[in-house]
Amino acid sequence: MKARYFALALALCGSPAMANHTIDLNVLAQQSGLNTRQVAMLFGASAAYPEFKASYVQVKRQFTETIGEQRYEALLAIYKAQQEGRPVAAALLRQAESGS
Repeated sequence: MKARYFALALALCGSPAMANHTIDLNVLAQQSGLNTRQVAMLFGASAAYPEFKASYVQVKRQFTETIGEQRYEALLAIYKAQQEGRPVAAALLRQAESGS
């Protein structure tokens, strides 16, 4: 019985931190030197953009060189989880914020 209460308390304590974190593509665009449309192409449905075939590789390379490969992967995982309505792990949020 105590284990159930502990698990419930732990879930409730962790939820607000995870729910408040959103990825702002405008901020990522400013940090990477790209425009918001290019960052959206990296995080969204890439094939929906006409310039996808011509510029995706170069845009991704510039973004990962500026932001870092590990942080990019963490941000992408968080973005996809949020789009699907899944909870995001706190460790993944820390990795996305710090880049390590």
